Formats: sequence, structure tokens, C-alpha cells
Amino acid sequence: MQFDYIIIGGGSAGCVLASRLSENGSKQVALFEAGPDTPPDAVPDIISDSYPGLSYFDPRYHWTKLRVYNRSPKLNSGTPKTAKLEQARVMGGGSSINGQFAVRGLPHDYDEWEELGLKGWSWDNMLPYFKKLERDLDFDGEMHGKTGNIPIRRVFPQDWAGFTKSVLKATEQDYPYQPDYNGSFADGSFPLPLSNENERRVSTAVGYLHKEARSRKNLHIIAEAFVEKILFDGKRATGAKVTVAGQTKEYHAREVIVCSGALHSPAILMRAGIGPAAQLRRLGIDVVADLPGVGENLTDHPHLAVAAHFKKSARLRPGQRRHIFLGVRYSSNHADCHTGDMLLMPVNRAGWHPLGKAMGALNVCVNKSYSRGTVTLKSADQREEPIVDLNLASDGRDLMRLVDGFKRIYRIMMTPDVQQHVNTWFLAGYSDEARALSIRKPSNWIKTASAAYAFDYLPFFREALLKRKFGTTDRMHAMMRDEELIVDWVKQSVWSGWHVSGTCKMGVDGDPMAVLDSECRVRGVEGLRVVDASIMPTIIAANTNITTIAMAEKAADLILKTPH
Repeated sequence: MQFDYIIIGGGSAGCVLASRLSENGSKQVALFEAGPDTPPDAVPDIISDSYPGLSYFDPRYHWTKLRVYNRSPKLNSGTPKTAKLEQARVMGGGSSINGQFAVRGLPHDYDEWEELGLKGWSWDNMLPYFKKLERDLDFDGEMHGKTGNIPIRRVFPQDWAGFTKSVLKATEQDYPYQPDYNGSFADGSFPLPLSNENERRVSTAVGYLHKEARSRKNLHIIAEAFVEKILFDGKRATGAKVTVAGQTKEYHAREVIVCSGALHSPAILMRAGIGPAAQLRRLGIDVVADLPGVGENLTDHPHLAVAAHFKKSARLRPGQRRHIFLGVRYSSNHADCHTGDMLLMPVNRAGWHPLGKAMGALNVCVNKSYSRGTVTLKSADQREEPIVDLNLASDGRDLMRLVDGFKRIYRIMMTPDVQQHVNTWFLAGYSDEARALSIRKPSNWIKTASAAYAFDYLPFFREALLKRKFGTTDRMHAMMRDEELIVDWVKQSVWSGWHVSGTCKMGVDGDPMAVLDSECRVRGVEGLRVVDASIMPTIIAANTNITTIAMAEKAADLILKTPH
């Protein structure tokens, strides 16, 4: 039960660390993952599918009791409304259930980290790790890697569905088409790169915990293992107490590395006595290190969308699995905002079921956001999910960029090229009802098949139902005449991009909210690090998965260089 490294969480970062640290045959590495394992030769079809809408919502691979606030609850307003936020509970973590987008962010994202005092985390420092992780199947040159563990490819315009092609026609005049999203930092319309090969997802559980890695005698992969607590001897982390198959045991290591994601990593630290001292004492938790930044700085990418029921000319061709092809990166030019801070994405499918195949959406995302939320504990019980307040669009810059984003969506949807592919369009959102329909089961297929037929062949029924549930285009025309109506809708309808980050941020000695130093070591204790999206001091202008993998590659080098 004695290891050199214990890794808590087999997600995107944990799998990378387990693979890289165990390359040193003299180091004993234990990886604990709460969910099931997905070895390369036994990946469930629902996870390997190029269409991610199945694994997104499959409760077998999530923390099913996790609920979040969509924004700060108002005082004295009774029980605040919460929503699900799918967080992976499976080997590979987010890389096993996410949208498979393999985008890096922009140089100023990482140069900003260095400007905050984090030496070694600039764009020039990070680019070698982006190249190290990738095997780009489309592009070569100084911006791309060709031998990494994660294959990256794109679907190019000749294979795009009609709706996406029509959106490109509407955007490329202002944002010209460019083929390589990761090779350019300019605004433009791009095919989105994917962590995918031969129409199959490649997660870190597949790409890094490959057959060779799994055969190493010094790598111990333990799935369906619930970490009860981190063990301490004074201020030094010495291991973890873990329950596997009903048996609870203590495992010891010279170093413990928490890789449980931006919502669960801070909760694990707080339950171990590391966090805001007053909050911990109120819950009866002995304080090991008073770090007020644990659980603060929660950042995400807020999203909005307008949905559409497509004519057959707009839909995916039979058998086509990918449903999002195009990303339009643009600059809002809002005061105090970076260039390339926004993203538009046409979505060619709204679900796996018959109705979902006939519908889609046009999404807008604040890709460089400033609103901050929190993760706090409800109790000291490790099986209780934390209280998560995303606080989306609370910063005026985020709110007004979403308002502007809606106006852009409206103008695109009104163009003749797009209109010729659309039967009707309406305001969209992620409700628990929509999530429930997204679980693949016979009853959902039956429900949606009859609705799909009615939507195609009974337009009066379609319009009446959509008007009752969402409001028709008349409501959107009215919103364009009154910006306050847009503001109200944004506040009610904004949803998470599933890119939670920042809750155990790296920072310099003088930053009272810094949880980690620049080598991912937890301040105030010894033998403990955090490596996952929670360590980002500020959010990047991109989906967070590829950066999380790159950070784990860098962290592995830092850890192996540390003398023991």
C-alpha cells in the first residue's frame, strides 16, 4: 500500500499524469477513479461515438446528484432554482463525455498567466506541451505535433450539413474561412478540431492509458474507487483513505496529486482541512491550512442559443455522426475585453432521437469570461455534493456580450441563405426536461418519433407547441426592438459551457487567493498538489480540455524533476 504517487481522479489530467509518471520504472504510481474504467479495447460504444450527445447525458458516467445554481440565489426568495451540470465520473473524465473539441486557446490567455507572476506558464512555455500531446492528422509545421497521444482531425466544408454551410455563407464575409483553428490567432470561420480518429473519440483513458502503459508493473489503476479523505501527518499529506468494492483501506505515498476537476478538487481539499478557515470550522472540520481561495474564482463559459426546426436540406446526411463542424471566432470589441473573445457555433442536431435529428441551433459563447462563482461545502460528509454557484453573466461584460451575441444570431438566422433551410426558429435553453429526453432509452425514442412526424407534416401543430413552450419568432422580433427584453432573457436562459475552472488557482506568494504555487503545490502543506482545470488562474478563450491535458503534461515534468 506504499506508493511514490497517489493520483485522485482518473480524468483528463489524472490519466496523463498516471501515464507520464509511470514511465519512470522506479516510481510506483496509483490512480484512483470513482467511475468505471474504459480500457482501449473495451470502450463502450456510447463513449467512443463521434456524436457526443449520448455520453454527455448518460447517468452511468456522471456524478448524478450534482446540482448547480445558474446564477446567485436571491436572499429571502425561498429555495433557489438549481440545474444539473454533467461532470464525468468515468476513466478519462471530461475527455470521455465531452464534445471532443481540441482547441488550445490564444497566446494572450497564457501570457496573462505569466503577467500574473506565474513564470513558466506563458504561451511560449505551453506550446511545446500542446505539440507534445497531439498527433495532428491534417496539418504539419511548427504549430503542430505529429507524434502525440491524442489524434486531432477536422471535418472540412465539403462534408458539412446544409445548415452549417448556410451559416458559413452568412459569416465568412466578415470572418473569412480559414482551415486551421489552432494555427491561427485571427478572427475567422474555422472547422473545429476534434480529439477523434476514424470516427471514434480518443479520450485520455485511451490515448494515455494505452496497452503499453497498462502493462507496466509500477502503474496501479483502481477504478470504482471512492476517495474518502486525504491522510495527513501534521502538515504533510501522506496518502488517501479509499473505498473499493465495499472495502475501505489506507494507501500511502510520498506525494498525493488531486485531479478531480474544478468542482470536486476544492471540495476534497476543504474536507481535508484546506480552505477558508471560518467556513471549515463551522462545519466541524479541523483546519490544516487556511487558504481562502479554495472554491473561489469559479469560472465558466456562458452560452446562449436560438434553436431551429430544419427542412430536410439542412439536416445531417444519414449515418453522419458529427453534428458541430464550424466555429466562428470573433472579437466583441467590448471595453476591457481581449480580441478573439467570442465563439459562434451552428449545431446540426439537437439529440440522438428522431426529433433531435430534425432540429439544431445556433450557439453563442463568451469564450473569455469574467464572472466568478463559488464552490462551498454543504457538510463535512464526503458523499454530499458541494454547493456550486456558477454566477453566470454576473459581470456586466459577460452580460452585454451575450446580448450582442443574441443580436448577431438573430441577424444570421434572418439571412436568406439560412432561412431557406429552416421551417421555424425559437429561443432555446437547457432544461431538465431536455436533459431527460437526451438519455437513450426506448420510451424516449417513442415519445420523440411521434413528435418528429408531427413537426415535419403538421406545421400547425409544430407552431402551436413551440409558441406555447418557447415563443415564436415574433418574440425575437420584439426583443430586437427592446434591448431590455434581451437582457431579461439572457439572465433567465444563460447556461454553462461545461468548462468549470479556476477554483484552486495557481498564484504568486503575495496573492491571498492563490491556492497553489507555479508548480501546482498546495500552499501551506507538503506532499500535495492539484492538477486539473481548477488550477487555471483565469479562464482561456477555448474549450478547456486540451489545455488541461497540456497542463498535466507540464505538471508531470515538474513533478519528476522534484527531488525526493
